[in-house]
Amino acid sequence: MNDRAFLDTNIFIYAIDTSPKEKKRRECARELIKQHIIYETGIISIQVLQEFFQVSTHKIKIPLSIEEALEFLQYISVLQVVRPDFNMITAAIRLHKNYSVSFWDAMILQSAKSAGCKFVLSEDLQDGLRLDGMVIKNPLKTQ
Repeated sequence: MNDRAFLDTNIFIYAIDTSPKEKKRRECARELIKQHIIYETGIISIQVLQEFFQVSTHKIKIPLSIEEALEFLQYISVLQVVRPDFNMITAAIRLHKNYSVSFWDAMILQSAKSAGCKFVLSEDLQDGLRLDGMVIKNPLKTQ
């Protein structure tokens, strides 16, 4: 596991979702996060941190408290965090236009590209899609 991978927000949401029906995805997501922390290959962005807070405290069946969300954010902050700049935003706009993806998905893809990721791990993007030398993988699809 030496290849850099961008972990999308949904990986972290599954890791904290305590719904019984999500047990297999939760276990898979937790192991994935743990491995990318151990091998220092995991990449996230400011956007992922923001989305995680919003979704984890408001949009899941059993939301986290603000303190629990902050604790988890602290845990994942050991991953490399990509911070957007003007050039990344304009490049994401081009991805949005050229690949017909939402602007926010384009920001995820551009963040991964800027960090030199080989993989983008996401349940929300098209599994197997190759884009500018990256491969999108859904590590939870068989769960």
